[in-house]
Amino acid sequence: MDSVMSCILDRRSVRTYNSKEVSKDAVIQILTAANWAPSGNNMQPWRFSVVINNKEMIKKISSLTVYHNWVENTPCLIAVFLDTKSLDDKIPNIYLKHSQSIGAAIQNMLLAAHELGLGTCWIGEILKNEDKVRELLGVSEDLQLMAVISVGYSSRKDLKSKRNDISENIVSWL
Repeated sequence: MDSVMSCILDRRSVRTYNSKEVSKDAVIQILTAANWAPSGNNMQPWRFSVVINNKEMIKKISSLTVYHNWVENTPCLIAVFLDTKSLDDKIPNIYLKHSQSIGAAIQNMLLAAHELGLGTCWIGEILKNEDKVRELLGVSEDLQLMAVISVGYSSRKDLKSKRNDISENIVSWL
């Protein structure tokens, strides 16, 4: 089992997948990790729609993004939604807080998938077609699309990335 820091430092966005199917058990583990993300008052505002090993539906969803050429080759897509019924006008900044919680849930998903040997990519560009995604997945209008995550086995092992030195990103140290 990888350490948390190892998973964080080694994880990469994957945009090339081989044909190996993703198991339902792996998806359950990934969603369990998401479900344990922090959320204000433990409201857990996230909801998920899973498309697994369904090439026809994946092709339809992939047609809604400019990245269709690689998204259509993933064996699993997980649409992540904000349950807008959980928004309470009495709680200041509730939308922002829920959005942050969903970001944490997605990060948990990416790290859990990496630990399982799966590659992922967080797709935000598809949000412009939120209504069409919801319609294809048959989900309620109470659910706001926050991201679609591709999940599969990477066909590449040499993925590299770089980051700024942390000193470039620290604006204050008191």
